[in-house]
Amino acid sequence: MVKKVSKISKSGNNMRPVAKQSYSMGFTLIELMIVVAVIAILAAIAYPSYLDSVRKARRADVQQGLMEAAHKLENFYARNATYTTDLTRVGYTNAEWNDVAAGSNTVWYQIRVVPPVVGTCELVNCFVLESQSLGDQANDPVSKFTLGSTGEKQRIINGVTKNGWK
Repeated sequence: MVKKVSKISKSGNNMRPVAKQSYSMGFTLIELMIVVAVIAILAAIAYPSYLDSVRKARRADVQQGLMEAAHKLENFYARNATYTTDLTRVGYTNAEWNDVAAGSNTVWYQIRVVPPVVGTCELVNCFVLESQSLGDQANDPVSKFTLGSTGEKQRIINGVTKNGWK
C-alpha cells in the first residue's frame, strides 16, 4: 500500500501531494573517464622522473662499492707492496667482475680492477677500479664510474668522460 504524503501550502488549507526528490548516488561514465585521463597524464609525467630519481639513488651504491674495493686494495698493498687485479685475493668471490652489494637483492652494478696498460700505470704502483651497469641501471645516462689509487674519480655520461662523481 502506497501512502501519499500531503503538505499544507502557506496560502491556506489547500492539500496537495509532494513528490519525492530523487538524488543520484554515483558518478557518470564521463566523470570517471575524465578522472582516469587526468591520472594517466599525471602518471606519464611523473613516472620518468621517478625512474631517474631511483637510478640516481643507485649510483651511491656503486660509489660506496668502489670505495670499499679501493680500501681493500690499499690494505693488500700495505701487506704485499703491490696491488692485484684478482679481487678474490682481497675477499671478493670472483677474480674479475664482482657484484656490488646494495640494499635490495637486485644487482645493479659490478666492479673490477682494470688490467694495467703497459707504459701507463704499472700494477705495482697503482690501480684503477671501474664499474659496469646492469639491468634497468643500464638505461642510466651515467654508464660507468672509475676510481684510481691516487683518488681520481671519473664518470662516463652518454659516452663522454667527466672528472668527479657529481
